[in-house]
Amino acid sequence: MAREATTLNTWAIAISRTLDANGLDSERLFAQVGLDPQILRDPNGRYPVSKMAKLWRLAVAETGDPCFALKASAYVQPATFHSLGLAMMASLNLEDALLRTARFSRIVSNAVDVVIERTPRGIKEVVRFLDGVPTVDEGIDLFMASTLKLGRMLTGVEKLPVEIRLRRGGTEATRAEFEKFFGCSVEFRAEENSLLVPHEMMSLPLPMANPELARQNDRVVMEYLRRFDGARISEKVRAELISRLPAGEPARADVAGVLNMSEKTLQRRLRDEDTNYQQVLDETRSELAKQYLSERQLTVCDVTFRLGFSDQSSFTRAFKRWTGVSPGEFRNAKGLAA
Repeated sequence: MAREATTLNTWAIAISRTLDANGLDSERLFAQVGLDPQILRDPNGRYPVSKMAKLWRLAVAETGDPCFALKASAYVQPATFHSLGLAMMASLNLEDALLRTARFSRIVSNAVDVVIERTPRGIKEVVRFLDGVPTVDEGIDLFMASTLKLGRMLTGVEKLPVEIRLRRGGTEATRAEFEKFFGCSVEFRAEENSLLVPHEMMSLPLPMANPELARQNDRVVMEYLRRFDGARISEKVRAELISRLPAGEPARADVAGVLNMSEKTLQRRLRDEDTNYQQVLDETRSELAKQYLSERQLTVCDVTFRLGFSDQSSFTRAFKRWTGVSPGEFRNAKGLAA
């Protein structure tokens, strides 16, 4: 039997503080929908999405504010997203940060699927509720508002250009407030919930970029997901690969054994997530390669062996297959020595 979808309690903390700022007794409202306020004090606490949906509806009703979630974003900080927020801050650029959001979004909530799509106008983040999960418009509002807030914070660009599409409806007054907040026209009753950022903004280097720190926080996120019931098996495989690659390419049988399953079961579980072992290995190596090659102190030879390749020519062929350019060309494009 599948366990109920949950949300990290830091999302609820933003709601609680917004309610208190409106002169309402947040603890009373939490208790009214069956949420224990004490869980707010647990750094790893989680709430059922079904009850969070009721809390959102009650918060909007009590305040009479259909834009309540936009107000709640004032209480969102990088730490709201657990270690994911810290990894985002240390990312190379905004695209790198959003890719982390998509990969590790389950740490915030396993009720939605976050997908990054590349379009001619820019890179788009699409948020979809999973089947059987209550749709919470305000939850999407807060996610989009928080993404924009963090994007501004990470890049230092106050008027970060975005395009917003939302499936929710609303009055003209509601639309006007959303457009004032996001600084752009907002399409209501759209076919998807999405936020698009132009390519040129996505590639801006972040002032706090620190690849090693980002990887350290990635490991903290993955360790949390490994403990969190229902974590995707592909993330567990990825965590094992990152820790084992410096010793050489890990055998699938060894990774399956560490995860207490047979190779056949591992293959089936990965297939259920629309991937396979080789794809996870390639994606992990490709991402790590780009991060390592962006560090001046590492030679291409260093990167080769950190990724578990036996020789530099094998790494070069693989990197060309992943990116279309050689490691040296990638570094030249970044303004780094090969």
